[in-house]
Amino acid sequence: MNLPPRRLTLKSIQVKDQSALALDTGFAADSVEGLRLVKASRGPGWFFDGGILCPWVTKGVLQEAGRLVVWGDLAELPAGQTPEAWPREGAEGKAFLKAFVAAWTSLAPSDLASGFTPSAVVPFQTSSGWAFAFLPAELSSVLDSLQPWEERLSWDHFRHPDLTGAASWAFTSAALAIDLAAGSLPWAQQNEEQLRQEVRDLKKTLVSDELPGSEPSQTFWHQSLTGHGTADRWRAWGLKDGEETNTPDPERDRRRTLALARREQRRHRGAFWRRKGTVITSICLAAAAVLFVVGSVIWGAVKPDPTDTWEPEQVVRGYYTALSSLDDQIVGKLTSFDSSKEAVLGLDKDETTNRYVLRQVRTAYESKSPVVEASAWEAAGKPPLVVGQVLFGLTGLQFVQENGQWTVRYQKWTSEGGDEKTPPMAVGTAVVDHVVLVKTGRGWKISSITRQSQPLF
Repeated sequence: MNLPPRRLTLKSIQVKDQSALALDTGFAADSVEGLRLVKASRGPGWFFDGGILCPWVTKGVLQEAGRLVVWGDLAELPAGQTPEAWPREGAEGKAFLKAFVAAWTSLAPSDLASGFTPSAVVPFQTSSGWAFAFLPAELSSVLDSLQPWEERLSWDHFRHPDLTGAASWAFTSAALAIDLAAGSLPWAQQNEEQLRQEVRDLKKTLVSDELPGSEPSQTFWHQSLTGHGTADRWRAWGLKDGEETNTPDPERDRRRTLALARREQRRHRGAFWRRKGTVITSICLAAAAVLFVVGSVIWGAVKPDPTDTWEPEQVVRGYYTALSSLDDQIVGKLTSFDSSKEAVLGLDKDETTNRYVLRQVRTAYESKSPVVEASAWEAAGKPPLVVGQVLFGLTGLQFVQENGQWTVRYQKWTSEGGDEKTPPMAVGTAVVDHVVLVKTGRGWKISSITRQSQPLF
């Protein structure tokens, strides 16, 4: 696998009749990006070639074919050209990795305060091998911020979001070595947020058996991936020819397969809890609230209640007041014991309980109720709802009694739609209920409701 090409290009140019090392940024000189780069164009950098580290101070910018070029003060630059991508396979990839390690470990005693970023170092292929330009810190930071998302995600597999200094470069070297040996990385992800979480979790989740190579290589790479890599150890690694990483070892391969399978299981569990943890917690709280409500209803069913002495009109008016205020206990106390078989009463009970529970859960999380009472909303002139609000309630209640049967007319208001950025819409329904009461051993109760409804608009 080759890392994606960068638009950066190193070249030798003539400035005031002198040779200079220049960086073609690939951005238009008159663009917003170009302006940001101009402001960051001056600073101390380094150039590494043939085992020699030289200061390379960027002095200013030029335009070339409309593109912004940053130039520095290094003379007698070897002839060569910049590759389109970092080689990551076979002998070429191994030679590149050893040159990369030799370059950054030579810089470690001088200036490695910043962590590795793909714009911090630019490879330059000469006739004698690989050379590297280390860009000034501010310039590399701006260049990194201008990367396209797809390119940034590919490079983020090889960088640690939190490590700095030599530990960061050691992490990148280990990741490059593992990818070279195995062709893939155990923490590979296609989602940027999940990838960064995987990399941050390596210190807690990574085991040496997941890595390719012999046990010494596994241990060495594991230390670097968990933040314990040093320039000295990587310099020693680079001076060796490198250990054979593909020597057949069935037992080691079996352990690695099992370790990778365990990582995949942990990854799925972690992703599940990151996605659903809040929802599950809310459901548990809601279930607890429901159990509390159900327990209260059962206790209320076996002891005398003040509503048992209410007259029919009190029962009817009390029922609709309880519906509007989401008082599911009163709704249950004002219906007969066999009313659960009656469709409308069952729907009223379920809706009141569900809305009550959701209101309590959100109130606990947000420290305020999200429910807008329909009567107050109507009195305010029916203003548009805002994000997060939930409209509910009954307005315009009219009670008529004829021949022992009650007719109740009203408007029911709810809200629909909406999300974290879009407010919900108010929905109104005109309703006519025909209510039947029955005298029970616990007083007057509602036994059935026949309901007719149509949208208000």
